[in-house]
Amino acid sequence: MKIGDALKRASQILKDAKIETPITDSQLLLSFLLKKPRWKLITDRNEKLPEEIQLQYFLLIKKRAEGYPVAYLTGKKYFYGIEFDVEEGVLIPRPETEILVEEVLKKLPKKDKVHGLEIGIGSGNISVSLLKNKSNLIMTGVDISDKALQISTRNAIKQGVIDRFFIKKSNLFENIDKKLKFDFIISNPPYISVEEYKTLSKEVKKEPIEALVADKDGLAFYEKIISFGTKFLKDNGFFAFEIGHKQGEKVKKLLEKKGFRSKILKDLQNLPRVVIGEKND
Repeated sequence: MKIGDALKRASQILKDAKIETPITDSQLLLSFLLKKPRWKLITDRNEKLPEEIQLQYFLLIKKRAEGYPVAYLTGKKYFYGIEFDVEEGVLIPRPETEILVEEVLKKLPKKDKVHGLEIGIGSGNISVSLLKNKSNLIMTGVDISDKALQISTRNAIKQGVIDRFFIKKSNLFENIDKKLKFDFIISNPPYISVEEYKTLSKEVKKEPIEALVADKDGLAFYEKIISFGTKFLKDNGFFAFEIGHKQGEKVKKLLEKKGFRSKILKDLQNLPRVVIGEKND
């Protein structure tokens, strides 16, 4: 079977399975197996595909048709221009979260040493991206998931920032030294309500539910982080959260109740995506 024929057959399988991007996904998976850029699949479309690769390819296509995310099948996902390792059991980095990273980078000083805390590090994509772009930054990152701790450590080593990224297992602030004070606390916590979860695609449901769903209409973790996190912030410290598109005003009010002035920032689709909360002077 030629490369072009394999791509055509694979994209049809994905199309029949109602996968939203059948052509792109069929190309990404073959590109991954052949270790070729996607454009080269087109120029080499008449090249014969080795039988062993054919078997591996259509096994991946079968899994993709069943709803497995491409990132879990390749073990890779790009975020903020950086390639991250991902595995089942860890939330897949999403481009929308890049806005959270961008907004925090804008707020950090150029020269002074800065110490940030991330609650719920997942693959480590947020902290590692911040560290790669700020040499004067130190991050502490916590997660309750052993898989997340393992993958984030691997990504920090791979990107050369492990010396400035202190990773520990903790349920929120439980295992953080009470004497520590941070310049900022950042989090992309679980924020999907139990009701909303029922409507999600089978693909999203392949990701860990504990990284997606929160009680109190998705607000439970914001409440806890703001309530307990205030005492871990320096006097001029700030919170930075990713939010669901329905939660902007609610999270803003939670911050304001604790004496923070806050603002909501929108994503490229003009939907609320990030809330920043700064201590009032």
